[in-house]
Parts: sequence; C-alpha cells; structure tokens
Amino acid sequence: MKIEIKMDGRKATSGNQIERELIKAAERALEGSIRKAAGPGVKIKKTRDGYVAEGTPEKIDRLTRQLR
Repeated sequence: MKIEIKMDGRKATSGNQIERELIKAAERALEGSIRKAAGPGVKIKKTRDGYVAEGTPEKIDRLTRQLR
C-alpha cells in the first residue's frame, strides 16, 4: 500500500518524509501564533534555547496572557 501526502506543495511518500513535513508545519504554525500574539512593541527572537521576547514588562506580560 502506497501512501502519498501533499503539504505546502511538496509530495511526501515515505513515513519519515511525512513526519518531517508535519513537524515543520507545526513549528511554522507555532512561530506564527507567537509572533501574532506578540503584537507591536515586543520583539521575538528564535534562539537555540527557544523563543526570547524583548520589550517592556507590560508588553511581555500581555504576551504571556495571550499565549495561555
């Protein structure tokens, strides 16, 4: 039985390829929602340890409330 899935214009046929594409899609969605929740006045940086928010304490508190 052959499985094919098309995500973001790329065709994945093996289990490993499907897994990689799903992980990439989830990471992109997460990053997009973090950046959208940050809003103006907060700068989001992606580091090897995760995401870092820079801005005023009030704006960062607002960001954490929106992400909950």
